[in-house]
This record gives sequence, C-alpha cells and structure tokens, in this order.
Amino acid sequence: MISVSLVLALVSAAAASAQPPTRLATTAEALIASAGFFQGRTVVVQQKLITEGEFTRLAEASKPIYVFFREQPSDDEGEVRGEFWDLGRIDAADSRFAGYDLTHLVERVNRGQWPVRDQIYIIVRASLAPSSPPRAPTVRAIALAPQNFVDREVRVVGRFRGRNLYGELPYALGKDKWDFVIQSADGAVWVTGVRPRGKGFDLDPTKRVDTGRWVEVRGVVRQQGLTPYIDAEEIALGSEPDDAPVEVKLPPPPPQPPPEVIFSAPIQDDHDVDRTAPVRIQFSRDVDPRSLQSHVTVSYAGGEGTALPPLPEFKVAYNDAAHAIVITFAEPLERFMQVKVELGEGILALDGQALKPFTLTFTTGR
Repeated sequence: MISVSLVLALVSAAAASAQPPTRLATTAEALIASAGFFQGRTVVVQQKLITEGEFTRLAEASKPIYVFFREQPSDDEGEVRGEFWDLGRIDAADSRFAGYDLTHLVERVNRGQWPVRDQIYIIVRASLAPSSPPRAPTVRAIALAPQNFVDREVRVVGRFRGRNLYGELPYALGKDKWDFVIQSADGAVWVTGVRPRGKGFDLDPTKRVDTGRWVEVRGVVRQQGLTPYIDAEEIALGSEPDDAPVEVKLPPPPPQPPPEVIFSAPIQDDHDVDRTAPVRIQFSRDVDPRSLQSHVTVSYAGGEGTALPPLPEFKVAYNDAAHAIVITFAEPLERFMQVKVELGEGILALDGQALKPFTLTFTTGR
C-alpha cells in the first residue's frame, strides 16, 4: 500500500515540475516589442555590450536598453541576466530604483525628460555569464538566438506547457488549434503542425493537468515576426535533457496585470457606424476562448418603454494572434440605432485572471 506521505510527495514533485521558470530566455528585440509583458521579470539575453562613458547598453538593439550590473564585467559579450524595466512604465521616484542613477541617465540620453512608454529600457541587478554555441539545438538556444536556427531541422526536448498556460511567451502563435509551448531550463518556444499525442500520451493544450510531461519534437524552426516556432513533423515522449540549469533561485516574477480592453472598432460612442461591419474588441493579452461563452451580449439600447426591433443573430470568434474577439451579424443592424456590446463577468485570461466587465456603445448610420 502506498503511504499518504509518499502520495503527497509525488503530487508536490509534479506540481513543482509544472511551475513556470523564474527567468525567461529571450531576445533584445522581443523585450522591446513586448515591454509590458516582460516588465519587472527576470530575463536573459545573449548580446554584445557597448559602454558609453559611465553607462553600458545592449549593442544592436533597435531602442536603447541600458544595463546596471551588480559588478562591472570584464567582457563585452555573453548572457546578460537581470530584471527588465521600461522606464516609461515606472515613476521617477520609485524607491525600488534608489540605488541606480536613473536621473543622470535620463539627463544624458533624453535631455532630462523622463521618457514615455516604449522609449528607454533598463536591466537592473544584472550579471554577465559566458556563453558559447550549444553542441546541439535546444529549446533554450532557440529562445536566445532564433536567427541561428531559422529554416533548420531540429530535434528538441521540452516540458509540455499547453497553449502558453504559464504565460512564458508574450504572443499567441495562432497557427492551429493544437499549437502548444514546450519549455526547458529558462527557454520556451511554440510548436505547431502536430497534435500532441502519440504512443502512450494524448495531451490537451487547454488543460494544466496535462502539462509537465517531457516530449521530444522534430521539425523545422520558423519565425513569425519576432516569434520563433517549430513547424513540427513528429512528437514523442522524451526525458529531461541536459540543458544548463538556471543556476540561481530568484524571486517569482510579479503576476501579470488583469487583462483589459485596449482597442475597439467601432470606438466608444462612435456614430454613423457601418451597419454591416463586424465589431472588434482587442485585449491586452490572451483570454481563454472557453470563458467567452455566454459572457458576450449585444443589444439595442433605447429609452424606457421604447419598443426595440429584434437584434440579428450574431457570432463571436476569438483571434488568438490579435488577442481579440470579432462579432459578426447575420443581417445588417437597424438604421440609426444605439447598440450596446457587453463583456460580462467570467471572461478570464489563460492564467485565470478576470477581465473587468466592459461596455461598448455606438450608433449605426444609414
């Protein structure tokens, strides 16, 4: 008979294996493109360094990313590891950065004006580790330097992470309903082209209970924008690889903020809206498509006691790549009618955080 303590130990080990890494391997351009996602997280990038006076920044980045090291390194290239911050997303008086001369930096590079969002970035509490080309492709190597592997066939092993259920990557891939993430050490990469099942396993990308299994994937590395992914041809169960471990235990990354609506078409209180056009509502990050069911309502609005015409039937589709819903109507909406679209309680991000209820109101035209 298996003891209760042994069962608890096994459950604890399984839960620990499913936890997200405390550091994320990525690229400088991905940091810039998804600064809100990486804000406050511990990252690692493989990059050359440039020293300008008393300040050091990442070389060959499209926007400046300045690095504040715990101890100034003697080398000018390697793996830069530290906390990433967008200066425009923090307050100039934030006490967490009291030990860094950010005022002098801003005076030097931005004429003393505190930057707006997506203008100047920093990596603090940083260290520099030597790096060398990997002996063979790994998930971590692809995450750090995707340009070295694009259009190459690879065979890699990683933990199955479902459809980015642990928020390790900033974008949904949006290629196929079976898209999933694999993760190893501090790297993660999307996989498409195969359903995650085979001899002895059948994994569901939408269920956390299926995460943590080691799988081996063979396919060709591709890139969609800044997002590398593996266009897979084969998948099988695998065993834990010999990736370089994350050598320090760091505090867990701060929780992501709740999802919010960042864009709509039509816009709020818009007039003379095309009666045949779909309604698009975009979120700040991915939501769980299953949570949309019965939580999106559309109606005509009118004064109390006013008889309203019936609303045409409508469909709600979720676009993974754009983090957006698209509402289409079977027939044109009525002329000169106020329309109300409501996103009610119960819409959740993939990590379970709730979307604040949202109402969009607009008026149709002729």
